[in-house]
Amino acid sequence: MDFLNKKIIKYPIILIAAGIILLILFDKVFMPWYVSADEVIVPDFVGQPKVNAIEALKQLNLQPIEEGPKYDEQFPKDHVIFHIPEPGSKVKVGRRVYLYISGGEPLIKMPQLLGKTIRDAKITIERLGLEVDTVINVRSEFPARTVVEQNINEGEFVAKGKTITLKISIGPQLGMVRVPNLIAKSLTEAERMLRELSLRIGKKTYLASPNLLPNTIIDQYPSEDKLVNYGDSVDVVITQSR
Repeated sequence: MDFLNKKIIKYPIILIAAGIILLILFDKVFMPWYVSADEVIVPDFVGQPKVNAIEALKQLNLQPIEEGPKYDEQFPKDHVIFHIPEPGSKVKVGRRVYLYISGGEPLIKMPQLLGKTIRDAKITIERLGLEVDTVINVRSEFPARTVVEQNINEGEFVAKGKTITLKISIGPQLGMVRVPNLIAKSLTEAERMLRELSLRIGKKTYLASPNLLPNTIIDQYPSEDKLVNYGDSVDVVITQSR
């Protein structure tokens, strides 16, 4: 029992002695080394290219750490916005210096312009800081003066000031006409409507239907509003009695 008590008392004494030794080493060895370590002044890298700042820090035996990019209109891309420690700080050799790098101006998400009038499209992109560079007029089934194509797709990110090319409809080709809606019309009425537009009934497909009157059109091809040439035909699906 006495042996066990002596053993229990012995361990705290050893721990206390070890702590005292560590404190002495810290005070007599580490602190004098730290205090005597070389010190350098952190230069001012704000506004400089990051490659120059990184190289200069390495020559001073400091560790450059890149942070970012942070989008900032005031600083070009890949230039230093600020750094920590600040310029003029006195630091030990080997200290880390955090460089906050600019990503340039914020990127702009390209909007959807298809179907907009040329006026509305210009207003939309100019408000975003973009510009219309080229306008190309094309024949299209879209109404005249509306955008039918944009050279940068919706959702893509572009830099401020980017120029955009738009294709603008000048309306359908001469000699073309839009197909009317024939659904729910009788065959006789559909033939009259097409005749007035210089079109005609094409292939007829009959389908039994207990709920609709015979000779009622329930489907058509081409569909409503499609552009076709004068004289073209429209295929239809027509009801018939059982």
